[in-house]
Amino acid sequence: MSKSDFPVLISGGGPVGLCLSMELSTRGVPHLLVNARSETPKHPKGSTINSRTMEHLRRYGAGPVIRQTGLPENASCDSTYVSRVSGYELGRIPMPTLKEKTSNPGPWGETTLTPEPIHRSNQMYFEAVMKSHAESFDQADIRFGWELVSFEDQGDQVVAEIKNLSSGETEAVTADYLAGCDGAQGMIRRQLGFKYEGRQSTGDRFYDGSMASIYARSPMVKEVRNMKDSWHYWTINPEGRTDFISLNGDDEFLLLSEVPPDLPFDQVDAEEIFRIAVGATIDVEIISVQEWLAGLAMVTDHYQKGRVVLAGDSVHLFTPSGGFGFNTGIDDAANIGWKLAAMVEGFGGENLIDSYEIERRPIGVRNTATSGQYADKIGSLQFPDFIEEDSGRGKAARDVLRVDLASFKEEFASLGIVLGARYDGSPLIVSDGSQPPPDDPAKYIPSATPGGRLPHYWIGDKDSIFDLLGPWFNLLRIGPEAPESTAIEQVARDLNMPLNVVDVEKTAAQELYQAKLLLVRPDQHVAWRSNAVPEDISAILGAIIGR
Repeated sequence: MSKSDFPVLISGGGPVGLCLSMELSTRGVPHLLVNARSETPKHPKGSTINSRTMEHLRRYGAGPVIRQTGLPENASCDSTYVSRVSGYELGRIPMPTLKEKTSNPGPWGETTLTPEPIHRSNQMYFEAVMKSHAESFDQADIRFGWELVSFEDQGDQVVAEIKNLSSGETEAVTADYLAGCDGAQGMIRRQLGFKYEGRQSTGDRFYDGSMASIYARSPMVKEVRNMKDSWHYWTINPEGRTDFISLNGDDEFLLLSEVPPDLPFDQVDAEEIFRIAVGATIDVEIISVQEWLAGLAMVTDHYQKGRVVLAGDSVHLFTPSGGFGFNTGIDDAANIGWKLAAMVEGFGGENLIDSYEIERRPIGVRNTATSGQYADKIGSLQFPDFIEEDSGRGKAARDVLRVDLASFKEEFASLGIVLGARYDGSPLIVSDGSQPPPDDPAKYIPSATPGGRLPHYWIGDKDSIFDLLGPWFNLLRIGPEAPESTAIEQVARDLNMPLNVVDVEKTAAQELYQAKLLLVRPDQHVAWRSNAVPEDISAILGAIIGR
């Protein structure tokens, strides 16, 4: 058996593991990532890369290539409720195309809050690109087709065994830290004994029980469609309900359909489900079908133990409503990534790793709860069997349903969830006594109150404040009268804490950030702010790095 040593070992090469790899690589930390699958998925899953994830991908240099995957820039991003794709339109949530959002940001509002508007690309598309990008860093040793066989946290290191599933070759690995990004059934969580808590699937409604995930190809959908194009259709009719998603803006689709509780999954007729959703008998190629369980909103009782940390599905399980799942996991990676890197580099304090669970578990609870509420609302929608009748009562029923559906916008306007995560109360956050804005899932209110994400600010036509930040800590000197930072820089040097100083002289920035000095963490959250350099700056910086 061969042997190797790495500062960090990552188990799991999905979106969360790959982003954690890039978090480490951008800070110069060598690491090993193993993933049991030999290639990235060929069956579609989540289709929403939210703004916060896109901001992280921007930091890694992967944003532009990710934008080339998924829906083309001119494809419709509307979400529409229909009886069938060839039937009645019942309600529509209009949303700008990617080109509209990126070429003329002003009218859409979202891009005044973030430099990276939401992107509709399925996980099977962007995950392949993320893998290639992660592999491009010299610090990353990424091995697909290898799995973690065993591990032991020995207190001062983690000793593990990995195996090449193709050749049978095994290797002993010693690491400073082990990160489990290996999913709900991962062996790391089970060995640690962490338990999921929260809302389980009831199996009594749409989006709450056994579901069929159907990957289909049909160029004829656009020929029978009876309304303007959409990215996302929710089909509602007496024969069954389906979440019908366009993958490439043309001929590839993902259908999520309920499965009767008494029907064995191997008897699911995917072509019939497709026909019912479209409302016409057209040619279709069923590429693959998978079973999955909807209605979950669960979080583990712990996120870490000793030198082992978990992220993504290993610690939280979502229903797709809201599109929060892997996006929440990628934000986990952004949080723990810099902390692992700081420990490897030697300046992280004894409390730094422990802050991960303190900061991220409440976000997991918050996000899963909101997603579960959205799923309840979707699954509880009522409609009569005559909803499709070409009659007076049919029209009246459709009118009533349109009114009900007018309130179904939260899922697509969740900027509070996406950009509003806060770490108030964390030992790494130094409060200035100001109150953060209320936590509203649907609404994000920019605030530089310590604990939240640094509000986005346009420096020029295309440059965000985020583009000026270095990979480690950043001290922002805001406005023309910002205090000298020499004392802060000297304390940072004494602590071996990497610090980049950024001067932003515009007065408007001071109005937004409400301070002349802001210390921004590597994950872009504000750790401290003030209008002057305090006498206890050494204690403040020490607390921020976990000392």
